[in-house]
Amino acid sequence: MRCALCKREAELEKSHVIPKFVFRSMKKESPTGNMRLTSQSNKKVQDGDRQKLLCGSCEDLFNEDETLFANRIYHKYRADSLKEFEYEEWLNRFITSVNWRNLYLDIIGFVMEKNIDPYRLDILIQAEKIMRDYLLKERDNLETIENHIFFFNPISEASDSISDMHLHTVMGGSAFGYTFISYHHDSYYVFLNLQGLIIVTIIKPAQDDSWKNTLVQNEGQLNLNKPQYITTPLFSEFEYLAQQRKQAMEQMSEKQRIQIIDSIKKNPERYKTSKAFEQLQDDLRLKRINDNKRNN
Repeated sequence: MRCALCKREAELEKSHVIPKFVFRSMKKESPTGNMRLTSQSNKKVQDGDRQKLLCGSCEDLFNEDETLFANRIYHKYRADSLKEFEYEEWLNRFITSVNWRNLYLDIIGFVMEKNIDPYRLDILIQAEKIMRDYLLKERDNLETIENHIFFFNPISEASDSISDMHLHTVMGGSAFGYTFISYHHDSYYVFLNLQGLIIVTIIKPAQDDSWKNTLVQNEGQLNLNKPQYITTPLFSEFEYLAQQRKQAMEQMSEKQRIQIIDSIKKNPERYKTSKAFEQLQDDLRLKRINDNKRNN
């Protein structure tokens, strides 16, 4: 079989589309020790999606960047100890590598399902090639493609509709990502949410896109004390996913609800000190703020 990155014939390894360290973190932080898919709320999962994509050499090519990202950014963010950080090309390469995997797989899906027009497909194919060449070190830049990193910190104010979506729980308690096309704005993104740490590859931005204090280049510094501001059609997808999760949780079987409650009762302190409980409190706080505004 051919490696998706280097295109050489080789025995392929099963690669995590979303890095494995994210799922380890999710299981560790879960008050029940389990993970569930939004699309299948009654099913427990132990690991993330794995695909036969890369040869051993290309898998190794990504491992160093993943380790640096996990140790210098991700784990510190989950421990609430990340304030600012300096980075070199490894961060740009890491974001490119994980979003390239999703883009590559999504292109295959679009072609198989024949649900994309040639114009938009060509934009994605060209972007995939630029990202692949960059990862193979055959080029030192991504042309007009940009990588961004956004930290989903507690929201202090939101509209009524958003406050009912439990966004803190949705974003902070899950890992998901894919290629997003805004047809109305003719804009193209590949994103990945890593428990509230959101990395985005902008292939073609919307005309009114605005990203402040989020851009990642081949080297630089990000200070989390400086506010990050984003205006983008991509946010509408997060709202849609939050609605999907809400519906999925409402459809959870009574048997699964009882199992979750029983698991929490066995170790209530674990739940009270978990990220899941913290995220729930943030959602309830935001809802109270909006309820008070509506009643005053």
